[in-house]
Amino acid sequence: MSTLQLSVTPFAPDKDFSVYGASYIGRPVSNTAMFISKKVQSLLSALETVKECLVFAEIGLEVPEELKRTHAFVFTQHPQMEYARFATRFAEERAKAERQLKFNLTEAGYYICEDSTVGAGALIEPGCVIGPDVKIGRNARILAGAVVRRATIGENVLINENAVIGANGFTMAEEEDGDKFRIPTLGRVIIGNNVEIGAHNNISCGSGGNTIIEDNVKLDALVHIGHDVHLSQNVEITAGATLGGFVEAGEKTYIGLGSILKNRITIGEHATIGMGAVIGKAVESGVTVIGNPSRIFMKN
Repeated sequence: MSTLQLSVTPFAPDKDFSVYGASYIGRPVSNTAMFISKKVQSLLSALETVKECLVFAEIGLEVPEELKRTHAFVFTQHPQMEYARFATRFAEERAKAERQLKFNLTEAGYYICEDSTVGAGALIEPGCVIGPDVKIGRNARILAGAVVRRATIGENVLINENAVIGANGFTMAEEEDGDKFRIPTLGRVIIGNNVEIGAHNNISCGSGGNTIIEDNVKLDALVHIGHDVHLSQNVEITAGATLGGFVEAGEKTYIGLGSILKNRITIGEHATIGMGAVIGKAVESGVTVIGNPSRIFMKN
């Protein structure tokens, strides 16, 4: 994992600690940066369990004094934009560090960054690019043309041809003049054991944390996994499905061909998403949903 850290002092002059990445206010991690608006004031209590975070907070947010002592709060009318500026600076510093790293061409015909590691028994085919900041577990197989960046790959993982692991997430902010700009994704992709990633999959890095794919998840070809998605064990996703950012899928969920899941949707355990369904709200455990807009077809 990257060891890059940035001091919070330029943003909060009365504080003297550093942060190494980003997390989400609902699931904060110590020594990370995040933002919060007044409409989710209730999430502030999550900061009681962590320390030394840089928090861009909307003016008018009521923050307990204890949290102000523990963390660095920067109050602003536009917390997302100010966080985006921090993330941009962090990403620029990370890019400077990464430009100093070398990609080595192996005898097997793939490129690997010098800060990445490969476990015993792993097979990487020609034409792959590995790194920076990648850890590959034992007996993993990465087939021709795959690209893996900023990721931890478990044991016995199969990554099929031309998959992209660790792509930039698609999260935008808006300048005062209305121009759009991308918020850099500072997180990683964490993939468990015995996972299968289909050909031409796109799996984005986490934006407010990590994108997490737990053990035994199986992804068919042409699947898009947005930033900060969390797939629990034994989730199965078939060809052409699209998951927006922050989607959470419970254990043994089945997601059908060509279905679309809106960002920040939660799917319960043992749920089934029918072929071509468009999911715009949470799905409870143990049901089958179909259609556009989706509706419950049956309770399993």
